[in-house]
Amino acid sequence: MKSYFDIIRDISNLRWSINDPDPTSFAEVQKSVKLAVAQANSYIWSLSDFPFKLKKDALNISKGQTAVLAPKGNLLEVWIDGASSYLEQINPKDADFLNMSEQGRPSKYWIEFGDNGAQVHLFPTPDKPYVVLMRYLTNYKAKSSAGELKINLSEMDDVLNLPNDKTIEDLYLHCLNTKAMEYLIADKSDENYAPYQKEFTEAYRALLQLTGIDIQPRLVV
Repeated sequence: MKSYFDIIRDISNLRWSINDPDPTSFAEVQKSVKLAVAQANSYIWSLSDFPFKLKKDALNISKGQTAVLAPKGNLLEVWIDGASSYLEQINPKDADFLNMSEQGRPSKYWIEFGDNGAQVHLFPTPDKPYVVLMRYLTNYKAKSSAGELKINLSEMDDVLNLPNDKTIEDLYLHCLNTKAMEYLIADKSDENYAPYQKEFTEAYRALLQLTGIDIQPRLVV
């Protein structure tokens, strides 16, 4: 898997690149280049619900525990291990009038934001320990060299949070490199902007096809 610095060096050597080729150290890379790469990664990651973004967590909750921290991503389903259906998601306002003294196996949930981030609240109050399962689309777009998940690329040795699949990595990087060049050129009237925009669109279509996502008749990116 290519590192953040590897990606930057590739972009610095692209045709029409406005940057000096082959930076010798991460420290000397212009801030605008680092930001363009991270911004392009955020943009592509948010464009579609790629299957490699789908994750599932299992959390142990104790008797009387009514909330757990929400995963960093778009929560899709919540259920209790061993149950035959998902918990019903309700509006936080509807939860104001629930009788939280009621105990049993949780059947409903809602999300509220506090000082420590988003929390998933459960009803009724658990009457014993349970395992709560959550399926979500992760917001973690990168990993450190030690494998720690990160919101985005920031350190020299960080890598993209992608499957260990060279074909997916190559296509994703094709999208990332061309979108980063769009950001670096910035001026849409520049003769070099449109070719990169076209190349990005083609690369993104190929990535969608590879990951099994239906392509809309008119793809606007």
